[in-house]
Amino acid sequence: MKILIVDDDRINSTILNRLLARDGHAVVIAHDGVAGVEVFKKEQPDLVLMDIRMPRMNGYDAAREIKRWVANRFVPIIFLTAVTDEESLVQCIDAGGDDFLTKPFNRTILQAKIDAMERIRRLHGELRRQKEKVERHQEQLQQEMEVGQHLFAKIVSAGNLLDAPCLKRWTSPMSVFNGDLLVAAYNPAGGLYIMLGDFTGHGLSAAVGAMPLAEVFYEMTAQGFSLSELVEAMNAKLVTVMPTRMFCAACLIEVDFRQKSLLVWNGGLPDVLVTDHSGRVVRRLVSNRLPLGVAALTREDRKMEIMEMKPDHRVFLYSDGLIEAPNADGEMFGLDRLMSHFNGQGQPDIIFDTILGSLKTFRGDAEQSDDISLLEIDCSRAGEEPPGGMPRRSEKGLPPAPWEISFSFHAGTLKNVDPLPTVINAVMSIQAPTGHRERLYTILAELLSNALDHGLLGLDTDMKKTPTGFIEYYSQREERLAAMESGFIHLSLMHEPVVTADGRKIGGAIRIRLQDSGPGFDFNKVQSRLEDNCGHGGRGIALIRSLCSELVYHGAGNQAEVVYQWSC
Repeated sequence: MKILIVDDDRINSTILNRLLARDGHAVVIAHDGVAGVEVFKKEQPDLVLMDIRMPRMNGYDAAREIKRWVANRFVPIIFLTAVTDEESLVQCIDAGGDDFLTKPFNRTILQAKIDAMERIRRLHGELRRQKEKVERHQEQLQQEMEVGQHLFAKIVSAGNLLDAPCLKRWTSPMSVFNGDLLVAAYNPAGGLYIMLGDFTGHGLSAAVGAMPLAEVFYEMTAQGFSLSELVEAMNAKLVTVMPTRMFCAACLIEVDFRQKSLLVWNGGLPDVLVTDHSGRVVRRLVSNRLPLGVAALTREDRKMEIMEMKPDHRVFLYSDGLIEAPNADGEMFGLDRLMSHFNGQGQPDIIFDTILGSLKTFRGDAEQSDDISLLEIDCSRAGEEPPGGMPRRSEKGLPPAPWEISFSFHAGTLKNVDPLPTVINAVMSIQAPTGHRERLYTILAELLSNALDHGLLGLDTDMKKTPTGFIEYYSQREERLAAMESGFIHLSLMHEPVVTADGRKIGGAIRIRLQDSGPGFDFNKVQSRLEDNCGHGGRGIALIRSLCSELVYHGAGNQAEVVYQWSC
């Protein structure tokens, strides 16, 4: 060790120097407190032997200066004193001393104290190195967390429409990252898709699973895929990329204000609660499917529950973190306490806020044990556009050009694949007139739906006039589609630019021809009008007619031809 001796008594200094040198230590000497501090800063010794009474600066003040200068490095100071009274020893400790040695010096005791200080110094050095290592790891972890938060926000929040007028939501993550995934987006026809997912675990590990699901949700919703296709794609994604122990209890809902219906898939979340005008629960949509990511889905697993949507309906979704939230005594908030808010005696528009108030009062200052999410869908506002209008998918601004494409869908394909996303995305990849995607989607959706539901499956739209018939219509659709063995739908689209006399292309006209193998219908009797129709069905032909410049039926009514015109 390098040892600094600070003592104005040259005899003591000489004796200590010889004792220490004999034991192999390197020694530097100062003869007063001021010189001791200066030599310390220059030589940076490993240990200091400090006399107390010295000229210019006493040992107490010199020790304080040295301790202040070394800051985070541990340099032991052993005071040299001829006194043994308690007050003097307390002063030694207060000044930063680590031990004391009484005069005259005993070589054995001196070396024992030096060895003890050396062990402590080494431990301090090791602790300092470990602390610096931990700090570097923490800094690296913080940087990674910031990157993760940025990615999570960009991916999960991109295109999220939780500010839609019909939605009211509240989330409380347990940590920086939320293990509950709450997302919403409009499909091209204006229907609102909503998903609440609850991943196993918490924090970053749960958020890792949320990001790929959010990407699938936004992309497939924008392309017009059905809710069942979203469920299948998200499940396949989790099964492929996530560990077997990681899965996601999820509920997906489609709010279709045009058809006045709710489509629900619940896999592992608590019951979805539907209330009436009084705030009383009139229906529970229970979980009848496995969570996403557990196993591959069968056709039965992808089935949705459908119900009529009335203006006074409110739909409540929540993660199990809500009812399992503990208070300071370890008692859970519980389902009974939650259901007490749906007694039909309160005002429906404040139930959401009263639940949150009750939860906050119940929990007090108790530590949160899980991520918590609560969502309300106000069906009376389902048709209202979000602030800033309907979001639009990024579209190609290609100039009008002639093109033609055709499709043939046969029974084997129609049983398992929704043709609409395939058609609309093919059209958009060729010619995507800005602002016209939703109208084209609606036209193609109505044409294909009429061809499949009424032409091939023989369903009667009048069934939708009653709540019971509404449910029966979709039940029969599933059964007939699964049993369909033959039939086809042929579809062709031809686009021609609209050109002015001076050769400027100002838009285009898309001619759509569709034929199905069904028996057709008497199209001369169809006189439906949008303004007169407030029901669940019979609006398709009127809607197409309102959007297109031409609508003509041929043959037995199983061939339709429409023209949609657009301008730049």
